[in-house]
Amino acid sequence: MKIISSLLLTLGLLLATGAPALAANDPELAPHVVAKRASEDVITALAKDPSISKDRARALAFIDEKILPFIDFQAMTRLAVGRAWRDASPEQQARLTSEFRTLLVRTYAASLDTLRGAEIDYRPVNVGPADKRAVVKGLVKRPGMQPLTMEMAVERQPDGWHVIDIAIENLSLVTNYRTEFGGIVQRDGLNGLIKSLAERNAPRDAATAAK
Repeated sequence: MKIISSLLLTLGLLLATGAPALAANDPELAPHVVAKRASEDVITALAKDPSISKDRARALAFIDEKILPFIDFQAMTRLAVGRAWRDASPEQQARLTSEFRTLLVRTYAASLDTLRGAEIDYRPVNVGPADKRAVVKGLVKRPGMQPLTMEMAVERQPDGWHVIDIAIENLSLVTNYRTEFGGIVQRDGLNGLIKSLAERNAPRDAATAAK
């Protein structure tokens, strides 16, 4: 799960650096081109300054400033909660989104180091002016490890493209959490899910919080 979170973080950064200005009919600004440029910047930054990934406070500050504005946490939470989202009150939806956001941010902060030394090859993506969603496909190569396939789903919004899901080796982050959340909702209801997330997000040592 750590590699999934790290790659989601990378996609967030690429959207922050280039996607809002994306011209769908300009091949030089196609999603895969922007992704390549940005991911290389991230990997280079981690190589030059390892303390970004090793210092939890710096990692959280980096994520908060550069990444969070370009991830649609409400859409991601809605997809992860599934059908039960429709039964949730506005207050419950807000709590679910907030707690899920906190959970993912902590995971990102604990996972940055998995990108050090990595290379990501992206496939060309054709996006039309009317297209609202796109999928960026690529291959993740890390020293001494088997390559991993990935697919990153993004959605076009007024201020640019926002992350809504990512899959590594066909394992979707949203689907993974939907299975877990569905079991909790079935057993304890929506408030039970909120409580479960809040307990996981309660202050604890970094190693435990990253699980």
